[in-house]
Amino acid sequence: MVIRLTARCTQLILALCCILGFCVSESPYNSSFTPDHIRYLKNETTLLFQHAWRSYMTHGFPFDEVRPITCEPYGPDYKDYTNTVRNDAMANISSTLLDNIDTLIIMEQWDDLEFALRYLKENQVDFFNQDAIVQVFETTIRFLGGLLSAHLILTDVIKKDIHLPPSYNRFKQIGENYDGFLLDMAYDLGLRLIPSYKTKTNIPFPRINLKTGLRNVPPNLQKDACTSGVTTPVLEFTLLSRLTGDFQFEYYTQQSFWKIWTSKSALNLMPMSIDPFENKWKDTITGIGASIDSFYEYAAKGAIIFDDDAMWSVFHTSYKALLTHSAQVNHGTMIFPNVGTEDGVIFSDWIDSLGAFWSGLQVLTGHLSHAIQTHIVYLKIWDYFDSIPERWIYAHHNRNKRKKFKADDSIALEWYPLRPEFIESTYYLYRATKDPMYLHIGERILTLFQTKYKAECGFSGIQNIKTGERQNRMETFVMGETLKYLYLLFDDENRVFLHKPELMSSKNWVFSTEAHPLWFHKGLRSGGQNSQFNAYAANLIPDDIADEQFTPEIFRNTTVRQPIMYDIPGHESISHVGKKDPFGDQFDACEMSPLVKSKTGFLESSYYDWPNLFGADFAFSKSLIKPSYANKTNLDDSYIELSRDFFDKFTTFDTQLMSQRMPTTTSYEVFWGDVKDSGFAEVSELTFNGQNETESIILPGDLWVPALQGLRIKVEELTLGSIDSRNLVITKEHILQVQGEVDEDSTIKMVTDTTLRIHRVNGVEVKQGAIVWTLPFQPSPRDRSEIGITKEGRVVIQGKVVENLIVWYG
Repeated sequence: MVIRLTARCTQLILALCCILGFCVSESPYNSSFTPDHIRYLKNETTLLFQHAWRSYMTHGFPFDEVRPITCEPYGPDYKDYTNTVRNDAMANISSTLLDNIDTLIIMEQWDDLEFALRYLKENQVDFFNQDAIVQVFETTIRFLGGLLSAHLILTDVIKKDIHLPPSYNRFKQIGENYDGFLLDMAYDLGLRLIPSYKTKTNIPFPRINLKTGLRNVPPNLQKDACTSGVTTPVLEFTLLSRLTGDFQFEYYTQQSFWKIWTSKSALNLMPMSIDPFENKWKDTITGIGASIDSFYEYAAKGAIIFDDDAMWSVFHTSYKALLTHSAQVNHGTMIFPNVGTEDGVIFSDWIDSLGAFWSGLQVLTGHLSHAIQTHIVYLKIWDYFDSIPERWIYAHHNRNKRKKFKADDSIALEWYPLRPEFIESTYYLYRATKDPMYLHIGERILTLFQTKYKAECGFSGIQNIKTGERQNRMETFVMGETLKYLYLLFDDENRVFLHKPELMSSKNWVFSTEAHPLWFHKGLRSGGQNSQFNAYAANLIPDDIADEQFTPEIFRNTTVRQPIMYDIPGHESISHVGKKDPFGDQFDACEMSPLVKSKTGFLESSYYDWPNLFGADFAFSKSLIKPSYANKTNLDDSYIELSRDFFDKFTTFDTQLMSQRMPTTTSYEVFWGDVKDSGFAEVSELTFNGQNETESIILPGDLWVPALQGLRIKVEELTLGSIDSRNLVITKEHILQVQGEVDEDSTIKMVTDTTLRIHRVNGVEVKQGAIVWTLPFQPSPRDRSEIGITKEGRVVIQGKVVENLIVWYG
């Protein structure tokens, strides 16, 4: 059974809402997404960037930022050094300009680019000699990364034998006149930052004074280092070493990265914060958002840039651990809440806005289905808030069923500073799938920048989503990431040099966590034309370090606990059945788009063929509530998937808007044995070579879980008359078929109206119709009244038969 709205019915509802005044302004193209329309959106994004840039240059420059509402310059707080929210990313170094040199190139703002380069060159000698305390992490990703990216673009993109459009003539000329001074500046900045890594513990201090180093930095600002802050600079610093030949940057940051990694928990999970003085973790919590997000990002991106198998192993191991212990999959959605690193138990009922980047990383690493499921959650949040709260509560545990929830109940941290992560992932998903829904999302965000976020001198985010209060700040990432990704989303004709295969296909380029394009190849060694980097003469690193292969093996230990592998009993007689790592395919190859393209040739978005399009609305119904100042309808074009113009054009004829019935069953997770043994637990996918297929009870896709120890299992409880997660009503016949008979020597009492179904085992999905096979076992005397086995071999837990967990007797 499905709930259906025909296209005509939906049109009438949408029309009524427009009559009532709920529609927002429309572009001249009305969601057609023709080439002309997409070019229009790209040009509109350029105008947004120009407004922000000119506002900064008129009212903010040469200070770090411009305040968008009051049109004032904004820089460090010299009166209060503890004001880290303001000071960590500002140091009186024209931060907005420094973070956006590559943005000027991408958006072809040649006059502004020439001015920025001239300004930096004229002031490069003492540019970073500032008596300011900065966070090493933010300074690295924003400014060191910005300098390295601009240097690479100006020296390693334009090729003499490549024909480029006339718009790139200035770009070519600017590149020919560039002498490499940005790499000199990057080297100067690197030398000012690297002392933070030269500690007795190999754990860097989080902050440093650009002029005086670690001196004059109060100890209370150095006691809390986050995992992202410790590990992320390894990418920019390794690249700095490779470009300059001074390997101290790579040496010290690699030591910190690998020391942190070898301190992971038995579950292969990394805590979020560490004390550099005490050399110990300060918590036992992990997730994918704030404080740890870019650790995973740079494990994957470092592997890509530097062709580093060890880094790839770190990402592979971490992602598998997160799928096992953090991932929550419900109704077509996937979220990764914070969990305990020692026990895998869910710690928080919220996810944060920084976690919206995860979908983009899933795309980059080949996990498209997961990316779509993760992204849809943040899309729903955007539908209801026109933004993403810094922390959003996804689950409410109030037992008062009469409580009427409000938007305020779901907003744990209430600000939205125009962060880029959601539009970043939208960009990645569009490049991978080409589904027009992602363009439609981008258009909605563009419209909000034009109407809601635009201020007299730039763009202001939301200080309080609960009330609509504006924020009088425009951080450097608004132009450098948010508008950049929006612009690149609309570059459907691949006019930007990054999207031109003839220029970039030979480079293992990635976006840094600050959206700076970075890459490396051996032809880039030894830096700029006038640069001299004499690290060895200065004795800055040990004498026996000669090249990039120096990193001590003790720090590159990526060993993880290997599962104990069990053969299938009697496997000689079933030689046609084999085993493989169920995660193997996910990491060995990139998944092709699971969104089915139109077979008719008509405009169509595959989202409308997805039965779980509205699953998130059900799963998070207590948390998806609009603030009091917003329109309360979802049919005012703010709900992106139900925008009238888009729906009219990207459904064909009488396409039915469908949502399968939501289940009335209960799902929960259980631990079988000690969760710390999960590293030893084998979970294999069974393969089949086609021989004796009709005679085999084992089929492709079945799982082999020989030992019921160290398992984290997602279970659905199927009660008579309930609707299960597959949209089927549980009947008496189904329960009787599954239950069969219990062995005569079992003392367990059967529950006659309920069975169980396993959906995931240690992060591995049990596909529909698949069986989880296990070796024969004998319940302990203590468990004999709790665990049994039916005559058909199905496992019984507390009187409830598990329909897809069967003992293999050979």
